[in-house]
Amino acid sequence: MAYLDNTSPEATRTKLIIAGLSVLVTGIVAVGFLVESRWGYSTPDEKIIYVNSWGMNRTRQDTLDARAADKAKLAANLAESRAYIASLPADKRAAAQAQYDKYVAAAPSMRFDTTITGVKPGTIDGR
Repeated sequence: MAYLDNTSPEATRTKLIIAGLSVLVTGIVAVGFLVESRWGYSTPDEKIIYVNSWGMNRTRQDTLDARAADKAKLAANLAESRAYIASLPADKRAAAQAQYDKYVAAAPSMRFDTTITGVKPGTIDGR
C-alpha cells in the first residue's frame, strides 16, 4: 500500500481534485433532491372524483328524491354557514361573506335547479 503514502505534489493535487469533485457531485445531487421536494419536477397528483353508482332499476322518482334530499342537505349547510357568518365580528364578517358568496356562485345549477330538464318520463336521455 505504498501508493497511499505518495506525498508528491502531483499526487496531493490529484487527490484534492478528486475529493473536490466528489463533494461537488454529492452536493449537486443533494440540492437536486431538495429542489424537487420543494417545487417538484414531477407531475401533480391526479384529481380523484368519486361518483355515486346506482342499480339498473333506479326510477325517475328515485332520482328526483335523491336530488331533493341533496338539495335539502345543501340548504341546511348554507343556512348553518349564514348563521355562523352572522355571529362573526364585523371585521371578519365581510371576508367570510365574500367567501360564502363565491362558494354559492360556483355551481348555480346544483343549487337552484330542482328538476331534471330535457328528459321525458319513462325514457333515457329523452330518446
